[in-house]
Amino acid sequence: MTNKTSYTKHIEMSADEMANLAVWDRAVLRAWQDPEFRQKLIDDPNKVLADLGFKIPPGVRFVVAENTAERRHIVLPAAPSGDVSVKPLDISPLHDYDPGF
Repeated sequence: MTNKTSYTKHIEMSADEMANLAVWDRAVLRAWQDPEFRQKLIDDPNKVLADLGFKIPPGVRFVVAENTAERRHIVLPAAPSGDVSVKPLDISPLHDYDPGF
């Protein structure tokens, strides 16, 4: 028997961020079902997402990278700016940062 451990990451999201998350969920489901839409989403994510109602922040360019069974993408987050301090992550596998894999 395999023991599985899970956790929930609690973050605060604005109304726009929640709406964008809902748009992204719909875009992913559609991309899984419609190869032509999937390719358009990969080729021009800003246009496709905006057409679906995603509120794109000014100056932001999205890049869609598709994971496969053999290839996974890990996103390196931007370094914090301003007066945010950077501390080492807890070595526990249950720390609060989700690397996406």
